[in-house]
Amino acid sequence: MAAPSGCCAPSSTTPRARGNRQRRLQTELTDFRRQRARRDYAAHLRQHLPIASGVIEAACKTLVTQRLKCSGMAWSIAGGQAILTFRSLIQSDRWSRAWDLLAADFRQPITVLSPQRDPLATPSATSDAASYQELPLVV
Repeated sequence: MAAPSGCCAPSSTTPRARGNRQRRLQTELTDFRRQRARRDYAAHLRQHLPIASGVIEAACKTLVTQRLKCSGMAWSIAGGQAILTFRSLIQSDRWSRAWDLLAADFRQPITVLSPQRDPLATPSATSDAASYQELPLVV
């Protein structure tokens, strides 16, 4: 195989990578070559797929920034992720299909306590005691 020529060819004054640096460069080069099919931009354009970062950046701004960075908001990682999951499902018109899968995780049985007052008891200014009846409720 002939030695490469041009601007990228190593010259006698260009230091060659050695040791760990050479291994890292070889790993990067191997990965770059392995992913060549993913960089077939002409084919992607024929399929009407976005190839520019502007589309992705706009989606991030719409999906993330406008929802999570409003004035006075603070989110935990789990809370922010939950909001973004719901928002992405809604904006991509996948909510109804996804809710069937998500509902089991979010529906929990709860008990509502309903006061039962004795209709014959006289109201007392010092006691507001009442017995409670448990009513099952699934949300």
